[in-house]
Amino acid sequence: MKKTIILTLLCIVSSISMRAADYQYLVFTMNNGSTLAVTATDLTISFANDNLIATSGNETLATLPLATLASMEFSNDNGTTAINVVSTDRAVIDVNSIITDANTAIYDMQGRMMPQGSALPKGTYIVKNNNRTIKVNIR
Repeated sequence: MKKTIILTLLCIVSSISMRAADYQYLVFTMNNGSTLAVTATDLTISFANDNLIATSGNETLATLPLATLASMEFSNDNGTTAINVVSTDRAVIDVNSIITDANTAIYDMQGRMMPQGSALPKGTYIVKNNNRTIKVNIR
């Protein structure tokens, strides 16, 4: 009888771990509604200084403050969507006010969420604020 129970528990535990391996992404949802998907291949999650740190091999995929994390789930969809409307207007934006806004999520061109409030190096970024998404070039 004990062997049957142990074997049953072992089968259940092994099927749960196999199910996580079937997904391609781990998708984080932030308190402001923004999402960040990281590859689930060789994914390691650790915690330090009130941050969740997602790594794959030697590469850090994301460092997320736990206070901003609403949920996370495995998925086969990385959450990318097409851009339906392209605006040709150019505007000068105060980047400092954007990166300190709690409702703003900034992503680099690899899809990694940038730490909120940090200085951004030169490059191209996708900025999501409330219901608007724009591409920003920092020169």
